[in-house]
Amino acid sequence: MSSPAGLPEWMEAVAITRVSVRVEDRVVVGGVPMRVVDVVRTPTGVRLDLEEGERLWLTARTRLTGFREPGC
Repeated sequence: MSSPAGLPEWMEAVAITRVSVRVEDRVVVGGVPMRVVDVVRTPTGVRLDLEEGERLWLTARTRLTGFREPGC
């Protein structure tokens, strides 16, 4: 899978879930890559604070495709 516009080609595609998400992961929302700057874990899910000021909640069944630097 190739990286979307705005992301380096060497980034690898990964499954983003409430268990696997990490700071610095990139998620693509509406065709726009957004960098995760904070991960806040709660009893009901995980809140992702994105670089652009947006917030995204991941619950038990949420599974997204994201991008991460290899080896991280």
